[in-house]
Amino acid sequence: MPYQFECSKGSCQFLIRSSSADEVERLVRAHVRMTHNGRLDVADIERGTERIELA
Repeated sequence: MPYQFECSKGSCQFLIRSSSADEVERLVRAHVRMTHNGRLDVADIERGTERIELA
């Protein structure tokens, strides 16, 4: 099942879609660290990650 995460910090337009939840978490952590000089808790990543139903 595909997953999607959209960054909601400021005017950021980072969006990732992947079939791997682990890959989404890894790339989101890298994005937040590099772009926003911060970190996200696992709970925040899970809360921001959406499962996409394919039609």
